[in-house]
This record gives sequence, structure tokens and C-alpha cells, in this order.
Amino acid sequence: MELTHFVLVTGPFVGRSSMLDTAQALRDGGAWVTEPDPHELHSDRLPTLEDWALSMLPAIPRTPAPIVVGYSAGTVLATWLAPRVGAAGLILVDGEIPPGHGPCPILPERVAALLAKRAGPEGLPRWSDWWPEDMSEPLGLGPLARLRPDLADVMRAEERAFPADWLSQTLDLEPWGAIPTGYLRLSHFFDAQAAEAAARGWPVEHIEGSHLHPAIMGTETAGALMAVAGAFG
Repeated sequence: MELTHFVLVTGPFVGRSSMLDTAQALRDGGAWVTEPDPHELHSDRLPTLEDWALSMLPAIPRTPAPIVVGYSAGTVLATWLAPRVGAAGLILVDGEIPPGHGPCPILPERVAALLAKRAGPEGLPRWSDWWPEDMSEPLGLGPLARLRPDLADVMRAEERAFPADWLSQTLDLEPWGAIPTGYLRLSHFFDAQAAEAAARGWPVEHIEGSHLHPAIMGTETAGALMAVAGAFG
């Protein structure tokens, strides 16, 4: 029996550590997991958004055909990657649903407009500095610090100040609507997107957690991903 092959794509503003627990839980469940890591490939300088995406392609085996999982801002990267790697499925996790094709920014306008005002000489603020204190719990920064202080330090170390012009750069999405697609909602920030996914007839799973649930509760997150993937048949 062929292994289920998951490709885990995080948003660029956080590192691979945000899905480490989930990746291990998927492997423990018998899946094959690929984790592209552009942060490692671009450790000296940050490239354009397109070069960031292009650098992931050589790391992704095409056989067996992967299920590409895009988490947070990684939903844009995942929808760009999926047609290019012959994906058997696409799962969007607690992030935006990108347009069906054409140019797409890495962040929605409502977020980009707020960040642009806070850009400094070194670029955009680091991800955990984007948010007001009262968002610490639903985002998962509070639970992460309490439950996984070891991982909190690692994740903070991976955060980088991205160039402000990343907000105006786009990826040209190939049509991806024919790829079986599902949605995993982790936090109430993305209730509307989960509802839209359900309206499209996609399989949708809900976890009552925080945005950083894949780092804090990897086993539960992996189970939900497997459930969505199982619905693809």
C-alpha cells in the first residue's frame, strides 16, 4: 500500500519549527512527510517572494503524488506549489483561501496595510511582534510559552524581519481548482474561510484551538489532516 505523502508548507514569517510536532505525529501515523525549509536555503539573505517559492520545488518528491498542506500565510505558497508538483490534494490550514488563479500577495490587504505602517529600516516587524497583547491567547503565543517553552525559543529565533516590499510582491497562481482541496480551521480568526470552504463542498475539519495549534498539539492536528486527506478518497 502506497504511503500518504504530505508536504508541509509554513508561512514564511514563521519557521519550520511551527509544524515540527505535527510532522512527527504524521510520521508516527505512517505517513511520509516532506518539509521544505526556505529559511535554511536562504539563511544569509532574503530573496524575492517568487525566489522563495521556487526554492522549495527541488525539495519536493513527485512520487507518490503529494498532498500539499499550506499553513497560515503558507496557503498562498501551497496553492502556488500544488499544480507544479502534481499534487493529489491540497489542504489549507488556518489561512486565507487564495484566488483560483493569477497574481496573489502573500498577505491579505487588511493585514498588509497595517504592517506597512510599521515597517522600519530593517523591514517588517517579526511575526510575534505584529500582534497586540490581547491576541496572545487566541494566536497561541501564550499557550506555546506555557506548554512548550523550549519550542517557543526556537520559533522566536527563526523569525526574521522580511523586506517591506514583500507586501507588494505577488505569486502568479496557476489554476488549482481541479485539485481536491480541503480546509482545517484551528482558530476563530478563520471561521469565515472555513465556512467558505464548506460552501464550496470541500471537506472541512474544525479544531477548537489557537493559530499555533500545530506546534502545541501536533497529534490532534495530524489527525485532522489525515481526516481531510481521507475524504479525498
